[in-house]
Amino acid sequence: MKRASRAEISGPLFDLVVVGGGITGVATARDAALRGLSVALIEKDDFAAGTSSRSSKLIHGGLRYLESYQFRLVAESLRERERFLKIAPHLTEVRPFLYLLYDGYPESRFKLDLGLTFYDVASGAWRKRRHRMLSPEQVLAREPHLAREGLRGAGMYYDVLTDDARLTVETANGAAEAGAVLMNHAVVESLILDNGTARGVVVRDLIDGEPVEVHARRVVNATGPWTDRTRALEHTRSTHALRPTKGVHIVLKKRDFPLNTAVFLRSPDDHRVVWPTPSLEDDVVYIGTTDTDYAGDLDDVHADERDIRYLLNVANRTIPDARLTESHVVGTWAGLRPLVAPPPGVSESNTSREHEITTGPTGMITISGGKLTSSRLMAKQVVDAAVAKTHARKSVAGATPLPGADASSIAEARRSAETEGVPADLAAVWIRRYGANAQRIIERWVRDPESRELIGDRLLTRAEIEYAVDAEMVVSLSDLLVRRTAVFFWSDDGGLASAEPIARELERLVPWPPGRREREIEEYRSLVLRNRPRG
Repeated sequence: MKRASRAEISGPLFDLVVVGGGITGVATARDAALRGLSVALIEKDDFAAGTSSRSSKLIHGGLRYLESYQFRLVAESLRERERFLKIAPHLTEVRPFLYLLYDGYPESRFKLDLGLTFYDVASGAWRKRRHRMLSPEQVLAREPHLAREGLRGAGMYYDVLTDDARLTVETANGAAEAGAVLMNHAVVESLILDNGTARGVVVRDLIDGEPVEVHARRVVNATGPWTDRTRALEHTRSTHALRPTKGVHIVLKKRDFPLNTAVFLRSPDDHRVVWPTPSLEDDVVYIGTTDTDYAGDLDDVHADERDIRYLLNVANRTIPDARLTESHVVGTWAGLRPLVAPPPGVSESNTSREHEITTGPTGMITISGGKLTSSRLMAKQVVDAAVAKTHARKSVAGATPLPGADASSIAEARRSAETEGVPADLAAVWIRRYGANAQRIIERWVRDPESRELIGDRLLTRAEIEYAVDAEMVVSLSDLLVRRTAVFFWSDDGGLASAEPIARELERLVPWPPGRREREIEEYRSLVLRNRPRG
């Protein structure tokens, strides 16, 4: 996956230009390219720089949406979950979840059992994964540190964890492999209009500061929380506004919060369903999420003291003996849900997660709402809308594996790592992040002894940094540490201790101008500190 040159993106007339490099945008580009359409994608920051790296990192049916009778949404999401397990096995992991029942909760044991039965059957995988209802004694045998008082049992069911940013990056990679032309760090400034019809976009490349025109037959707005801002390029007021809500998570060390199974329970503050979840990383647990209306800066979303206190209250309700305070919080992240605005009077949590496709007065197609799990379906539907009345091929994205997903090639990469003497913990990280493409990192590691040097505390080597620059369009320090390797999320200090040596390595690989390294370090430091509790 290479960043497009000026000639590659300004020369052709594309069938489709997609604005937005979150999961919906890259899935749209991939779907269209796999149909044989010519596609350009423009992202103002980096792939997954917004919501798509700041979700709950779950591919799930949305069990809690059964409370509001959104059966179709849940069934649809469960089917999509099963598709992701097939097309991205290296980025998805089935995990057990405990839906806890305590005195005072509105769910009866019968009602929860009924809901979980629907969840099993609607997924189409009930023969492989069926829920079980557990007694209080069975729950505590599995998770002995949970609060005992008032515990009435739990339903144990299954959902899927993922690395949301890596899923987005690999989807972008899949779009590129299918022929799409991609440019990150480039902002769309205006539409190109032909007799009032959108026929492309004017882009400013943030790397060199120069404008470039990208011409296309159709323009798709897939900019998530920035949807209304992109709609404003049509210079008309849309009646399809968003209601962005903020979702915050906190990260705790497992030694401070000894939990091995993800649990659903209700917040002691407002009785919303929240979920402490052991990460794919071995030593941390994250807790989320809040759900509050947001009217601030879309480009600077972070947790505040009230968010952190709310989630710490959840933690201390879950495991009272932990007695957690703000000093135990390793880090936080916050993202915006780009929800379609509901009628007045509907609360944040009850606002539908359904998506909506609209066509504006210039013909620009906008996709809004939805969630990570439904991204493939959203992409299919928006491309269907873009190619309506043409003879374009049907979507094949749901049956086409993402890059690195081939099981036999993954097994071969594991054997190669063992044969070549790659440390087992390092090989495991590479396989989990890159699947079969880990072989390309292994080859670098073997070929160049200097590439084996570890930089930082999360098993980051020169070989992996070189791969990220060469094959995954890394341009900045945040690209690497937040969205390619997740050091930002799981490291004790967010990667600050290793930021300088990593920036020096990037400076060697990326054509940064003088002074850029120092600016990158300072910008990354600011990002980390904004997402760490004060004090």
